[in-house]
Amino acid sequence: MIALTGLVTLGGLTVLSVQGGVGAVGHERHRSTALYAAESGAAAAMDYLRRNVDTATKWSAFVEPANTTPQSPVDIVGNHAQPGDAGNLFAIDINAWYAVEVLNNLDDDGYLTGDDADGRVIIRSTGFGPNGAVAQVEWQVGVEITGAGGPRPCPGYGQRGMAEDGAGRNDCLTTIIATDVATYTPGGSP
Repeated sequence: MIALTGLVTLGGLTVLSVQGGVGAVGHERHRSTALYAAESGAAAAMDYLRRNVDTATKWSAFVEPANTTPQSPVDIVGNHAQPGDAGNLFAIDINAWYAVEVLNNLDDDGYLTGDDADGRVIIRSTGFGPNGAVAQVEWQVGVEITGAGGPRPCPGYGQRGMAEDGAGRNDCLTTIIATDVATYTPGGSP
């Protein structure tokens, strides 16, 4: 009887352990889905901003004066498209979406008035996943101030250990060396 009680107790503890592990894996999957959605939104915003840069005013059309609600352009592919909506880029069973805002950087001379004077903006992308999972990323992107043909958007964004275009050179952004978080500076100046 004692041996049987011990086996039942051991079996119950095993079931609890397995259930806890399955729950942790599910939570991690939901968190990862939200993070991937946030990164997808930031990439879509970067593509949109690249195609809509004005050589004279840079991204002034997309930033607002200080202490006002940031712009969330609906022309960014998939922005605010809920799961199942035609504009949502994710399969419906993934249950993910993103919301993107464009903000002026705090050290811009035009921050208070809503003008992009330095050719840098911040893309804030919030990703939403299953079971209420939320992740947010912010990318600071810029317009290359000098170069052939005048101002142009930077060709890409940094990836750990690589230049922004994978070519080993940095036209606009710095190389990320040790971490997965970086501040991107146009023209390579701090």
